Amino acid sequence: MKLVVKLSGKVLEEADLRREIVRQIGELRSAGHSLLIVHGAGKQLTELSKQLGIPVVQHQGRRVTDEKTLEVAKMVFSAVNRDLTALLVSRGVPALGLTAFDAGLTKSRRRPPLPIQTSEGKTEEIDFGLVADIREVNRAEILGLVESYLPVICSLCADDSGQILNLNADTVATELAIAWGADRLISVSDVDGIYLHPEDPSSLIPRLSVTSARELLERGCFTAGMAPKVQTALKALEHGVAAFQVVSGIKPGGLLNAINLDTGTLLVA
Repeated sequence: MKLVVKLSGKVLEEADLRREIVRQIGELRSAGHSLLIVHGAGKQLTELSKQLGIPVVQHQGRRVTDEKTLEVAKMVFSAVNRDLTALLVSRGVPALGLTAFDAGLTKSRRRPPLPIQTSEGKTEEIDFGLVADIREVNRAEILGLVESYLPVICSLCADDSGQILNLNADTVATELAIAWGADRLISVSDVDGIYLHPEDPSSLIPRLSVTSARELLERGCFTAGMAPKVQTALKALEHGVAAFQVVSGIKPGGLLNAINLDTGTLLVA
């Protein structure tokens, strides 16, 4: 299968977890799957921002990125990318660490202010700052990369002027999965899947249709972090990706079980 695997910063924070994820990625490649890796580092960015006294502002799970936050993001994302790529190479995987703008992989523009509903039920125009919207993905570049390498992509984009921009890693993974024509987009996080009741792991939903996912979104059943993940998943399915899956990267073998046993939550059209 053609797999786009999005790794949460939460599962890359500890060395043991990184090594376990890398082991599983190596096994998937050995089994004949084609992979493209996208990673976040949101937790690391939040922690370092707080240490430096930089305010962390989010709306519905999406970060506002000012100039100081962007400088921290460039440092943090690069460090996470280097650590992950080096581990993969050490296992004999031809990993190539990239940003989403390297080699013209994507073209982006700065996101305009968006109407966001507040917790009081009001709608406000929110300027997310130095945040990207991807307007084009170079499919030929993806095909060339995956033929020779395992691309490991962090979610920094750039506009036509060369201004680097931040972007949610789920969004980057979705756009690449659509352009590549991936069979499955897998989100590896610190939860077992999508829960009907966010604080109750026993309410895990093993399988979810697009219709049901939309209904749950409208009812506000997802956490601030899960809501944008589901929104991007729905876009992926609407544009030809066969399935989206949320699985745990905390439990040993979580990524392999996602493929072999369909664990976690599988969202299908």
